[in-house]
Amino acid sequence: MVIAPTRAACETIELAVGLHLDTWLERHHGARVRELARARKGFGIVAGTGTGKTLAIRPIAEELLRQPLRVGVVNREREATPETPHWNVVIVTTGIARRWFQNGDIQADDTLVIDEIHQTSAELELCLALGKRVGCRFIWLSATVDPEFYVRYLDSAEVLQVSAFDPAKAARVSVERREPLAFLDETFLEEVQAQRRGVGVFLPTRAAVEQVAISVRTRWPDINAAWYHGGQPIRVIRPFLEGTEPRPYLLAMTAAGQSALNVPGLDTVVIDDTRFANLISQGRNVLTRVHLGNNELLQMAGRVHGRVEGGRVFILSDRDIDFFALRPTTPEFQLAGDAERVVLTAAALGVRADTLDLPVPLDRAAYTEALLRLQARNVVDAQGRLTSYGRAVEALPVEREWAELIVHAEDALLPVLAVCSAIESLHRMTREERNLDGVLVPGSDHLTAYNLYADAYREAGSVGEVYGLPRHVFHAEKLALWAERRGVLVKAVEDAALAMASVYRSVGLELPERMPLVDEDVHRRLMDLLACYMPFDLVIDEQTAAGEPVRVAKTSVCPNFGAVAGTLRYFADRSGGTNASIEGTQVPLELLRKYARRGGPDVAYDARYDSVVLEWSLEHSGFELDREVEPLAAWGPDVAPRARRVLAEALASGEAHHPAVQRNQPLIDEVREVWRRSGGRTPRLEEAELAALYETRLDGVDSMEAFLARPLALDLDALVPPEVRAPYLELPDTVSLRDEDVDLVYDVEEDEAGEPHGVVWLQLPEKLARTLVEEELPLFDRPVRFRVRRGRRGLVRGDTLYDLQDQLEMPWTPDEIEQAGDGGHGRAARSAREPRRPGRR
Repeated sequence: MVIAPTRAACETIELAVGLHLDTWLERHHGARVRELARARKGFGIVAGTGTGKTLAIRPIAEELLRQPLRVGVVNREREATPETPHWNVVIVTTGIARRWFQNGDIQADDTLVIDEIHQTSAELELCLALGKRVGCRFIWLSATVDPEFYVRYLDSAEVLQVSAFDPAKAARVSVERREPLAFLDETFLEEVQAQRRGVGVFLPTRAAVEQVAISVRTRWPDINAAWYHGGQPIRVIRPFLEGTEPRPYLLAMTAAGQSALNVPGLDTVVIDDTRFANLISQGRNVLTRVHLGNNELLQMAGRVHGRVEGGRVFILSDRDIDFFALRPTTPEFQLAGDAERVVLTAAALGVRADTLDLPVPLDRAAYTEALLRLQARNVVDAQGRLTSYGRAVEALPVEREWAELIVHAEDALLPVLAVCSAIESLHRMTREERNLDGVLVPGSDHLTAYNLYADAYREAGSVGEVYGLPRHVFHAEKLALWAERRGVLVKAVEDAALAMASVYRSVGLELPERMPLVDEDVHRRLMDLLACYMPFDLVIDEQTAAGEPVRVAKTSVCPNFGAVAGTLRYFADRSGGTNASIEGTQVPLELLRKYARRGGPDVAYDARYDSVVLEWSLEHSGFELDREVEPLAAWGPDVAPRARRVLAEALASGEAHHPAVQRNQPLIDEVREVWRRSGGRTPRLEEAELAALYETRLDGVDSMEAFLARPLALDLDALVPPEVRAPYLELPDTVSLRDEDVDLVYDVEEDEAGEPHGVVWLQLPEKLARTLVEEELPLFDRPVRFRVRRGRRGLVRGDTLYDLQDQLEMPWTPDEIEQAGDGGHGRAARSAREPRRPGRR
């Protein structure tokens, strides 16, 4: 079995297995490759692009099988047929391979050939772990990477490291601190045109790729400028791949281009040293702008370096790069950011995830969170296995969230759900300049994306067959014109057609011949379905249920208020902080209330009613949408213990209205002051301790009338006897400095071991604090701290007098700095973030 990273790679491998070409790898290492295959041990081939490593699959298969090759492809586009069991070379994508592992279709006597193993993905990494679990033999093919990890992880007997590098064809490499558009100036383009060069420009984003190509095409029409990225079908640059595009030319590409395309005539490479990578942070995929890694730089430059005469490589970077000192590194793995996929795969196999030998350590916190979430949704049971509902969800060829909606949806919504399941986002479907006239559904990116597909189908589509399977097919020229007018990526429409056909085959229905635009009834039904089952992330007023800020994406058609259901995407800002955005569908709060869970009742004290109350919460997806309150004049024995507890807590906090509260407060304050003056030696009498004292006096209280009539005098003399309090209360309250009485405030701090000790604060006037010297201070029996109150500007504190005076010279108080840094939240945010010294301030 050959596992390929993409559907396009499957087709390429299928062609390669049928060819007998004289490649560089065959000429120089063909005999060794055959020998390794015959030895029936795992091995790897690490080789640069263009050496023929993919074409080596054919001789490897011939040596393994020793019989005529019967080759077939199974992917989302070409499903398994009755002929599939008769194939002896089966080419599949990673998703198909993972499902076959789950179904037990791949056995220990199968040999797995992993093509382009360096193109890491969560699905591929799971396939590697599942193949190890079954006991398969691995033969792996990779571009220029450090193979040490794969050798160890896949137990490879040998690695054939192949290089077609010709020192006589070494490229001239320049590193320049310039932006791509600034670099592609008249001087550079004149040289390209004069020398009739073939230029490849590698850029990090789709927008940048298009911008560069259009700019060059506009300024230099004699240079054939084009672009290619993951949003376009490969046919748009076929003349470049077939070598029929005349030079000079400039082809701008994203990483999709550098990964697997061979462009004849290429002799110049321009590399923007930037990429957007999904870095794993707390189990989340955070899109982060980073520099290119060694592997990417070597692979991109390797298009011309050592391969063509007169090659040039330009690296545009803000860092110093010694290109000739670069060495391959281990690939970056993605599985740590997809804990849910690990849970679902382990559940389908009926095993614990920690029994799988994953290529990266299991993020246990993220795994546990994903497991609990799927258990709460009844996808996975208490034993960690798929439920019957979970099996129905996993059987669908779409992401879990959409699969859940499809399982529950009525047939009328199936076209919408099938299309939306294939479209990553409206933003990724469209260009920056887009035309949504007539298809915009206010408040729903999902339905707007569906409407774009439906509009494309009405303009250029029909029901046809591809590889013998029904599918929506499109007239290429009509679709291209429509996409240009709408500002839509053609590949997004074609991928949606493929996904829709796959979904309809899975549920056993025929593809619809009509694709009407969304009406109000469909919009209402989708919102109702979302509110009822809510498989997506939910954000209300740009906040998650945990209170994390989330902004509605700039390109979204949803408003930035109310409830939005969709997928959270995390990205790093310029300062390195993690932010989140969402696209999706707005859901009315009334619908959320309709399907909300009624929690409670809880017993509480509500000062608005001066009474014990029963509270019921209305919750949806972790949000409390509403709270119902019923005051209780009296209560029975089932409520009595909790009612007395909440009354005691309300008395301790001063919230409850009772005559004893004011009578007891002076003595309570005295006991607390004694605790501070004693340096923590006497009882502290915090709210919890005080509540416990009150609760002992509420025994038998079963109504608010009985509560108000109950005398609640506290015997605090037993807690801290008067003779113990007296010496501490005699400590001075002020000290005289330069004929001014300065207040003394006693407090308690904790040392590193958590032991309390007393301190005293001198609350100084600012003028005195600026000129005071330590020799003027009296002696104290405890450490001294200093502070100056600056009105609304807050306090300036110092552990020493010199420290205080340094702080006073600063233009801002610490409180002002913190408040500015917290966006105006000030003390509240600080207290949640930093532990304060216990006691009073």
